Amino acid sequence: MANTNTTTTVLNNLLPAYFSSKMMVRLEPNTPLVEFAQRDDIPMRSGKTATFNGWTSLAAASVTLSEGAANSLPALSSRKVVATIAQYGRGVILTDLAQATSFFDAVNGAMDVLTDSGAKTVERICQMGIYKNDIAANQSTTGLLSAYMTSQASGFCAVTGNSNASNLQFQFPTIFAASVGFLSAINAAAPSISAQLSVFSVRKTATTLRGKDARPFADGYYVGYAHPNALHSLRKDPTWAIWNQYGSAKETMYVGEVGRVEKVRFIDSTLAPRYASAAHSMSMVFIFGQQAFGLTSLDGMVKMMIARGADKTDPWDQVTPVTYKLWAAAVCLNPSAGRLLVVAEKL
Repeated sequence: MANTNTTTTVLNNLLPAYFSSKMMVRLEPNTPLVEFAQRDDIPMRSGKTATFNGWTSLAAASVTLSEGAANSLPALSSRKVVATIAQYGRGVILTDLAQATSFFDAVNGAMDVLTDSGAKTVERICQMGIYKNDIAANQSTTGLLSAYMTSQASGFCAVTGNSNASNLQFQFPTIFAASVGFLSAINAAAPSISAQLSVFSVRKTATTLRGKDARPFADGYYVGYAHPNALHSLRKDPTWAIWNQYGSAKETMYVGEVGRVEKVRFIDSTLAPRYASAAHSMSMVFIFGQQAFGLTSLDGMVKMMIARGADKTDPWDQVTPVTYKLWAAAVCLNPSAGRLLVVAEKL
């Protein structure tokens, strides 16, 4: 008769379960946009709109002054952009039994998770001043670009032209990486190098910004905000290595900075919008300078709340809601200070 092994299956009732006292790290996306916004905070009881104002530039003198006679004087004018505050929030409900029996502090854990959720919400609000003026539309990767497959770049933004899909228009003017009139001309299965994010297309966009006198940031660089899929193509460009081979980690200025080229520092985030039709995958790389978009908040941005104690709806004090809320709005302040570079993804 053969031997019978004593296994963990036989002795399963004798085996304890080890419980780690350390929580696993959460994988959270980078949320850099708030750092680059023109920030304003509205005090309480000051209305729900914020108005950004700026002087309109004057042209250089075009004629000489005649002795004893004055030239005609132009009017001084200004422009304004109005942001309307909206409220956002999210939360969780913890039962008293879960709090009493959990190995970890459930309230502190909820606050930790909600803090990151609040940061992502602020990022999405900033995107409303750059991409679609709708917090949900910027999170969708399907359907949005299909309306533009046969539209010229000028039709993507209300500033540069009108589109039949006006409800889908972006806040900043658009540039195609490829030299095509329509995105449908790009090979979906094998997009050309020129259709992808490259040093050439970055230079093309930066040149457009300089032509509009867009101001770089204090370090002399513009900023590029892109999804990692788009930056994958840029980092394949052999010229990228030449631009960055002498750089060092200490020279990066921003969290999430991956490198720089053509006087543009690139920041990556998985929250950066991607748009896709049935056959195409596209990213919209936002390259911008100072005061391109603004973020207005009310009463100091994110507020965390913990509701404890019995009330009529919870007479036994069985639940503890942990929530946050914020009031904010983002707007495009200067369309000449930024461009959306549409590039094909090729991983």
